[in-house]
Amino acid sequence: MTLQQLRYIVELSKHTSISATAQALFISQPSLSTAIREVEKEFHITLLERNRHGISFTPDGLEFLNHATHIIEDAASLRDHFHLDDAEQDASKVRLSISSQHYMFAVDALTSYLAEMVPGSTYDVTLREERTSQVLKDVMMRRSEIGLIFISNMTRKFMTRTLRRNGLSFTELFSYPPAVFLKADHPLAKYKTLSLEQLNPYPYVQYTQGEDTYQFSEEIVMPDIKPQRMIHVTDRSTLFSIIKETDAYTVSTGILFHSLNDQFTAIPLKNSLDIMCVGWIKPDNASLSPEARNYIEQVQKTLTAHRLNAGQV
Repeated sequence: MTLQQLRYIVELSKHTSISATAQALFISQPSLSTAIREVEKEFHITLLERNRHGISFTPDGLEFLNHATHIIEDAASLRDHFHLDDAEQDASKVRLSISSQHYMFAVDALTSYLAEMVPGSTYDVTLREERTSQVLKDVMMRRSEIGLIFISNMTRKFMTRTLRRNGLSFTELFSYPPAVFLKADHPLAKYKTLSLEQLNPYPYVQYTQGEDTYQFSEEIVMPDIKPQRMIHVTDRSTLFSIIKETDAYTVSTGILFHSLNDQFTAIPLKNSLDIMCVGWIKPDNASLSPEARNYIEQVQKTLTAHRLNAGQV
């Protein structure tokens, strides 16, 4: 297996046919097909299946694609880090990499951080939104300097043990009771609090956990919640679209984008026995860069502004 072969496979995910992929890569179709067969033979898997719409990845292929994407990103990051054609320019470039669960406040804070950059400055900023286990892995492997996660009362022992075992420290930013996130004109939007019984008839949207256990869940795990209809998504954009166009809901921190306050609402969950403790993680033996500290300050400002607007402080 070579990096070139991995690049071919990642490029395949962007097209609907081998011929279109080969054209984008400026290689012949037989060369691309040969590269795919070599990888399949080496790993004893089938990457692609062909249908009337073109090609699609098999379940094994999708798993392989996920790993290949991370390897290509890591290789690019390594190359960029040591590529010093212009040492002075590289030394002045601001670098910041963050991994996070799917939090709206993380994006709000990043836009504020970027808005305060010195005009004309150069920077390389990355925000990865991922499952909890991948956030931990990114920080452990130094792909990201910090990670944003939440710990609940139910998962505290497990997460504390997991963080300690992997040499990671957790610093709390805030604690919130869980809130129900739904569209502004939802039939339940008029209530000040919502019970699980009220939510039961409506579709529940949840981020997919993949191979993660429930202790890594991005939402509060509530044993009593037994929705009749479940929708699993992998990204926030899809979640927003579903909630905006249907009567679906999700459970989250309740912190919304400022620009979305007129489209969605967050209502406290009634009689919740759990708390969402949101914070950031870093390796125990690592010091934060000025860039990371500045970003965390922006996160704190974003959260403070939200609490002021909500009348919570």
